[in-house]
Amino acid sequence: MTHTGKEALWTRPFSLTMIGMLFLFIPFSLYLPVLPVYMLKELHSSLEAAGAVNGIFLVASVLFRAQTARLEACLGVRRVLLVSGFLFMSTNVLYLSVSTVLSVMLIRFLSGACFAVVNTCIYAMGSRLISSARKGEGLAYLTTMVLAGGAIGPFIGLSLSHAYGFNSVFIFSTLISLFGLVIASAITIPEDRPHVQSRFSFHDLFEVKAIPASLIILVIAIAYGGVLTFVAVYATELRLPYVIEYFFVAMASASVISRLATGRMYDRFGPDASIYPAIIIMAVGLLILGGIHTTAGMLTAAAIIGVGYGMTVPSIQTLAIQLSPPHRSSAVTATFFSCLDGGIGLGAYLLGGGIHAFGYSAVYLALGVLTLCCIVPYYVMYGRKQR
Repeated sequence: MTHTGKEALWTRPFSLTMIGMLFLFIPFSLYLPVLPVYMLKELHSSLEAAGAVNGIFLVASVLFRAQTARLEACLGVRRVLLVSGFLFMSTNVLYLSVSTVLSVMLIRFLSGACFAVVNTCIYAMGSRLISSARKGEGLAYLTTMVLAGGAIGPFIGLSLSHAYGFNSVFIFSTLISLFGLVIASAITIPEDRPHVQSRFSFHDLFEVKAIPASLIILVIAIAYGGVLTFVAVYATELRLPYVIEYFFVAMASASVISRLATGRMYDRFGPDASIYPAIIIMAVGLLILGGIHTTAGMLTAAAIIGVGYGMTVPSIQTLAIQLSPPHRSSAVTATFFSCLDGGIGLGAYLLGGGIHAFGYSAVYLALGVLTLCCIVPYYVMYGRKQR
């Protein structure tokens, strides 16, 4: 497919990369609401441990994501992509044989490490396939697959666990990860190994110019992590079965739609036109989630949060990439997603204690206010420079 007057976007490698991202993020997003319920119902864990099961996954992601460029330099992009993808798929099988909280935590840590490497590798590869003129649009399409996985994964996971038990979830995740690995093996990957010094260097692992934008997404992700991890448990306590089944579908579907429009908006009008509204919209959704405890109210909140998050992530990521050197795409991706994963992990881990002390409603209201406050650092670091 070609575009008149524009560089081609929909090449075969880019299209396969998008499909690979989808099959990677279905099992990733599937476990976020399912495993806390599994921990509480099957293993009789505490609420803090149920939150920590996602937190430890994302802590591992932060620790290992930054090593991707170094691994690519030593082993080559293709080998790193396929080996990490195979290991991520294999961790899904291990859940079938565990019966303790500790064993689940260990598997989640290993899974998080493998996911971080394969995700960073395939995402950085996809960003290199997009021309500078269509960077915002291309990244929005690519990250749409993340949100599509976010819609499909939780819906299938919660439905399977309710109808057939948790083992069916683990088997499904293994198969869908295998499909993703097959797709990844068909992508033509140029073996341009990044140069990384043999000694440990912060500059080799992270891109300094991407840090300010990534810190903003860290705060946004804390709020999002609180939604991903605890909203299914919250809806169960409120006895709202339709919310349990359709919350993530509504949230992720709204994110997909908003993301498709955000890329073109960003390219045409600049970052301010998408980032300011995105932060405000997500904050409003969190305030509704904390204040209205009906099926209609919570599904409305899901859609609004989805729109806000779907606009925020690609916009701030594109800003981080545009402000950084092109050859540092892997380091930028590692920096951005380390903060994104770290935020979701902190939200999953820390908010369990907050919910235990203050309740779900108070925590989500506080997260809405925290999200709204992100306007201030964005304006100080970037917004006023656009004028």
